[in-house]
Amino acid sequence: MESELTTLESELRAWELVPREPWMHVLPSTWAFRLKRFPSGLAKKFKAHFCICGDRQVEGVDFFETWAPVIQWTTVQSMMVLATRMNLVSAQADITAAFVHAPLGPDEHIYVHQPAGFQLDGDLVLKLKKSVYGLHQSPQNFFNYLSDHLSAQGLLPSKLDPCLFVGNSMVVVVYVDDLLIYAKTSFEIDSLISHLRTAISVSIVKALPKAFLV
Repeated sequence: MESELTTLESELRAWELVPREPWMHVLPSTWAFRLKRFPSGLAKKFKAHFCICGDRQVEGVDFFETWAPVIQWTTVQSMMVLATRMNLVSAQADITAAFVHAPLGPDEHIYVHQPAGFQLDGDLVLKLKKSVYGLHQSPQNFFNYLSDHLSAQGLLPSKLDPCLFVGNSMVVVVYVDDLLIYAKTSFEIDSLISHLRTAISVSIVKALPKAFLV
């Protein structure tokens, strides 16, 4: 839990503490605990996520638009077949704390109670600066944020599937916070990852994964 808060507060600067005012609509927060497993089913690691109770958000006050695309499974299958036929180099990338990298929009003013067990003295609340997990708009904000960085590298969304980004010699499949990257050379993949790491925490495995979307 302490590690989660250190990442959000110190590294990602997801919020700032401000005095609570009577006019603020302050959302409750909670902790979500998860056991992450290997594809075999064995325990990999325990994770604690600080989350916002998005069910208490008010449309028009705390959020406006929430839609975000999700990759079609047929797109993933097609890319795996094409990669094999064209002998492309592949890599899977995982984005840590994905949503929280994306800033809130200029019209989004969201206030949240401090994390349970870690409250500071005084009538203080969190004013969010990033799209913390639990918010209705977090998936959309992150997808737009990631799309901007991929577009800056010449990778544009396909008209047939907006989660498929196509460049001159590279293709990227996006599934929320997982990426499948295909290119002619590993150098091109390294170049893309280097760019993404200037704005996003990315870990990568240089091989076509045995399990994807797990």
